[in-house]
Amino acid sequence: MIKKKLGILGGGQLGMFICQAAKKYKIDTIVFSNSKKFSAKKFCDSFFIGDFNDEKTLKKFINSCDFITIETENIPKEILKKIEYKKKLFPSACVVEIAQNRLKEKKFLNSIDGVNTVKYKQVTNLKNLKNSLKEFNNQAILKSCEMGYDGKGQYIVDSKNVDDFREINFKKYILEEIIDFKKEISIIVCCTKNNTITYPPVENFHTKSILRETTYPAKISEEVKKKSIIISKRIAKELKLVGILAVEMFLLKNDEILINELAPRPHNSGHWTIDYCKFSQFENLILSIFQNFVKEPNPTTNCKMVNVIGDEYKKKNDFKKKFKFYDYFKDEIKDSRKMGHYTLKN
Repeated sequence: MIKKKLGILGGGQLGMFICQAAKKYKIDTIVFSNSKKFSAKKFCDSFFIGDFNDEKTLKKFINSCDFITIETENIPKEILKKIEYKKKLFPSACVVEIAQNRLKEKKFLNSIDGVNTVKYKQVTNLKNLKNSLKEFNNQAILKSCEMGYDGKGQYIVDSKNVDDFREINFKKYILEEIIDFKKEISIIVCCTKNNTITYPPVENFHTKSILRETTYPAKISEEVKKKSIIISKRIAKELKLVGILAVEMFLLKNDEILINELAPRPHNSGHWTIDYCKFSQFENLILSIFQNFVKEPNPTTNCKMVNVIGDEYKKKNDFKKKFKFYDYFKDEIKDSRKMGHYTLKN
């Protein structure tokens, strides 16, 4: 029997694009969303709405799918393991578990030969925070270990405001060194047991910790390009990745590369691939699951992807006239919310 049903945990814009890519390959999609209004609703073949901890709904969802993938890593590891006990999960629960916790992720990355992150400290109490802060020239970033994205759960800490954090639950945070980097770049890796492909490095520009623009190709030397691809493949190999992974990096002024974080799912910085690659990141995710062989992306032209954030969405009709605009169909406009994006030749 041909397996043609893909379950997607989460119904946001990434889920929406996964559904669209799946249709090209005649794959049915079933979304499990924890909110009633979600981006993928109009694009999936069926859906379940409920809490991921709702065993009855989760069981129905699992039974309706042949394979399962995620569009958010913020899913309890117990749920992922329950799913993996019954069905194949792409990427595996082990990969997601590492990527969803900054401390585990940092320890894992620094254990790989030739892979480094920014310096960090595990903090346990206020005294420990103050001592660690001294090691980072009295200014650092306190980051939540879990659920932190688009700048959420991140605080600049210095000698003047350190006492403000006395009530924080230190078990849930790590302290990171503030670095002076030259650029932020990212690479997307897709793997099967048969082959591995990488999308070329792109350059990312952030505003208030939220991705603003992605430019292909990244303005980096050929040597840095090769090194970033080698590092990304090495990380994927150590993870025994089957599926997709985004690797976010800092490029320092001396051209040293530090890994910022991993995302075990399609990534915002890969949205340009929908319009300007022969095979998009979403298509290669589908191929990694159903065909066990991924295709070289073959970019077609230099390009740019721009996120539409908050009230900018009110200008969507202007964007539609000038660019290739993608609406995320969010239920309400929020200040720092990604409401859509557009792409253009650069």
